[in-house]
Amino acid sequence: MIPSRLPPSTKRLAFTRARALFLGAALFPALAGAADTQPADLIGIYVKALDANPKYQAAVAGFREAAEAKPQALAKLLPQVGAGATAGEFEQAVSGNYFRGVLDNTGASTGSGGEGINVNHRDQFYSVGYQVGLTQVLFNWGLFKTYDQSELKVGQAGVKVYEALDGLRLQIAQAYFDVLSAQDGVRFAKAETDAVRQLLDQANNKLANGIVTDVEAKQAQAEYDLSEAELIDAQNTLDVDLTQLQLLTGGQSYTKLKTLGPNFQPAPPDPNKLDVWLERAQSQNLALQDKHYGTEIAQKEIEKQKAARLPTLDAGAKRSYAYADGGISNGIAAGNNHGLDESIYLNLKVPIYTGGAISSAVRGAEAGLEMAQYEEAAARNDAKHGTQVAFLNATAGLSHISALNQAVQSAAAAEDAAHVGYNVGTKTYSDVLLAVRSRYKAERDYAQSRYAYIVNFLKLKQSAGALSHADLLTINRWLQQ
Repeated sequence: MIPSRLPPSTKRLAFTRARALFLGAALFPALAGAADTQPADLIGIYVKALDANPKYQAAVAGFREAAEAKPQALAKLLPQVGAGATAGEFEQAVSGNYFRGVLDNTGASTGSGGEGINVNHRDQFYSVGYQVGLTQVLFNWGLFKTYDQSELKVGQAGVKVYEALDGLRLQIAQAYFDVLSAQDGVRFAKAETDAVRQLLDQANNKLANGIVTDVEAKQAQAEYDLSEAELIDAQNTLDVDLTQLQLLTGGQSYTKLKTLGPNFQPAPPDPNKLDVWLERAQSQNLALQDKHYGTEIAQKEIEKQKAARLPTLDAGAKRSYAYADGGISNGIAAGNNHGLDESIYLNLKVPIYTGGAISSAVRGAEAGLEMAQYEEAAARNDAKHGTQVAFLNATAGLSHISALNQAVQSAAAAEDAAHVGYNVGTKTYSDVLLAVRSRYKAERDYAQSRYAYIVNFLKLKQSAGALSHADLLTINRWLQQ
């Protein structure tokens, strides 16, 4: 089963702990005094990307935003206290015949009616007052469900931070080894161009001595021009890959990167069982956990919308006080009036008819749950497929590396034999050119296969929800200046 929520420590402090883990001098002592002129390594670039990458920073900000949903939901369940005050200057006027049938014009009481009192009076006075009120929710099922949702949203936002962190790790590693691959491409292209240049010189010398025809010399020139064009393409690829690495680290430029050293020894996944990795992916894959949170939130949304059909009950207390030094409304030409009102009450609300709004909201929430369930099912399939592909690529990559390593040695031997045959006249220019290109292609493929294995290793860890900074540290130890 997928865990319904992250542990409390990961909900609130996961992103700060992860960041501190990388920025701590104890973990990366070499970074503190490293000069920009030194070759950059994978960890150094990753640390820069933590602060500079907008996608990761957006996920961290999203977590902080979601973390506020819980106290906001809780606040609506806690007592609400409010106070207010008024102060003002008033002017009132009254005119007319008052108390007809009760008083006569002299103000004396009559037994059978009277003409009343003629009043024509204006009063100007000051009034002050205050009001204090308290309300407490006793029962509101919708607010309870909102609080449950807020906890789930915090957990989901925490998962999204980890997703962004894992995505950044994979992006940095991919971009780093893309640059190494492009640098290899430039190096091999230069070496191939130099080799083809030597063949061109040999062809021109043989043409001058009448050993070869003009056609072969022109072919050699054409192949050299093609090699130079391929070198330009290789350099452009390197520039593009460096730009991608710079974008991930906030525009930081890199003149030199540490390369993959001979201490790199590819090994099969541990454990070397696909079923184990698939089981881990079903329980730990972050994208799947994200969607599972979405399903649980959608379920709570249905309950919250259905709760609108239930009554709500609040308790309240209120105190109001007012003072005025005059005012016709308090008595003709009255003065020094005091008023006090205190009350304790229960407020029950029962929805009877809302025009179909509640039923519509429930249907919309049910559709939202269905969508969330489909998205979770799709994420489960993606996790399974991604894990299978990464595992198969990692295991096949081992055999591929070994085969290409042998191919490099064979291609080098074939090139040497072709050069010897060309010098003695048993091999043609085309034979030598094919051997040269085959050798450098084998070397490029071998180098790229090692980079691809590392990236597949990280993809497998990511699919299984097990990618961590320790994996980057392991890879970083394989690098050399």
